[in-house]
Amino acid sequence: MLKPSESTKQSRQVARLLQRQRVVHLLRTSGPLARADLADRLGLPRPSVTALVADLIEDGTLVELESRVEGVSSRGRPRILLGCNPEARRVLGIRIDGIRARVILADATANISAEGETPTGDREPVAVIRSITRLAKKLMSDSTGKPASVVGVCIPGLVDDTTGLVIASHEVGWTNVELGKLLSRDLGIPVAVQDTTKAITLAETIAGQAREARSAVVLDHGGRLGVGLIIDGRPYAGSTGVAGAIGHVPVYGSTASCRCGRTGCMEADMSMYAMQAAAPQTIGKTYDEVDIDALRRENAGNEQSQNIVRDVIDRVAHTAAMIEALLDPELVIVGGLITDFDELADALVARIDELRSPERQGRTTTVRSTIGRDAPIAVIVALQQLDPDIAGMLHTTA
Repeated sequence: MLKPSESTKQSRQVARLLQRQRVVHLLRTSGPLARADLADRLGLPRPSVTALVADLIEDGTLVELESRVEGVSSRGRPRILLGCNPEARRVLGIRIDGIRARVILADATANISAEGETPTGDREPVAVIRSITRLAKKLMSDSTGKPASVVGVCIPGLVDDTTGLVIASHEVGWTNVELGKLLSRDLGIPVAVQDTTKAITLAETIAGQAREARSAVVLDHGGRLGVGLIIDGRPYAGSTGVAGAIGHVPVYGSTASCRCGRTGCMEADMSMYAMQAAAPQTIGKTYDEVDIDALRRENAGNEQSQNIVRDVIDRVAHTAAMIEALLDPELVIVGGLITDFDELADALVARIDELRSPERQGRTTTVRSTIGRDAPIAVIVALQQLDPDIAGMLHTTA
């Protein structure tokens, strides 16, 4: 256990790390900006922003740009704007699911310069990793500029992110795969591996709905069901690093078959795979291969299909209501693949709000994620490694 003084010191360090990342993200998305603008938009004291910016300039993440204030003569004092330095470093982001692995080459401002994908399917882990390595090397060799200096990987499942070991990913079909070690050996650069839900939670903390929240629950609802926790303004990993991995917790009375080989798992009852009985023609297809508008038209008048979807939404909402009651967060954030389906996401948000007891009204707000499915979450995981102390934020302190 940490001593109180050590815990306080680490909490301050983590707060500073988050502030650094928020400064960089704001400049990536809304820059260039002056120091005073950063302070105002982030709600931070100006001396704090000045100190953060000095560190970020020193390590090459930010650069100063000169711009004159509008309406002031050329003899007026120029205002120094700040921008991200795209040449500081480049990173690789890799997102793996049960159908494909998507590899992205991006600069330090998260702008994508090249990308490609390779199938996963029923392939052995070694074969997939070999294909990922070849693709990553090709992207780097075909692109001008510096080689990537770090890699961030997202994969759904139980992951030891201190070692990069994929303990179990039922969606991909992997067990005890040393993904981080193998990729780092083959690519020759550091690799961070995170469960997809934890990666989404990190992104929400830095750049999403939870960036100003002290506590939040992230509901990752898609081909799986995962929960991300944000406590005291930082992602919470738990005592062994797998807090929120509820997908394979058994549901009393359920007999639904799960991909893990057991029956009655939450994921079998509540993921979007559980909705596929309402649209069997989508089984085995990626999101991009499904004609969503045609699917919506086909199911619009099908009461049986509507009931299947409604039951899944209801079960997820009841689970969210229970988690909310236990943790009393400021926000419940609905994220994952479901946010690509407006009707489903809106229905889930509405049902969670409807289930909130009168005593809890006004205490927690339900919102939809703004991160989006196509956002390069794995790139965000990679970018965090550019901060030498970021492990203090990602890993458990127990």
